[in-house]
Amino acid sequence: MPRIIEHWMHAHRLSRAVFVAITVGGVLIWALWNRPPAMIARTPQSGTVISVVNETVTVIELSSGKQVRALTPTPMPKKGDTIPLIVETYEDGSVRAVIDLDAWQTGQPR
Repeated sequence: MPRIIEHWMHAHRLSRAVFVAITVGGVLIWALWNRPPAMIARTPQSGTVISVVNETVTVIELSSGKQVRALTPTPMPKKGDTIPLIVETYEDGSVRAVIDLDAWQTGQPR
């Protein structure tokens, strides 16, 4: 009887190791297949606050007319405020913007 339990424990460990190996291999293949696009430009810009949705989300319009959502900085902006941003443009045409907190909190214009 103990020999059956020993074989079962060995098979159980082996099946878990094979599962982990297949899962890690799948994630690795997916990561290599879906590489992020290369960044073309990273520029400081100013945006206009369209609305403060709540204490955590602010909608900002870029100079290109595109609207982005960002975490609400402190001090909280008001509708119509100009806010400094760092805008990243990627090869696939996507644009990501983050608020330049240092410039916003110190009042430095962009």
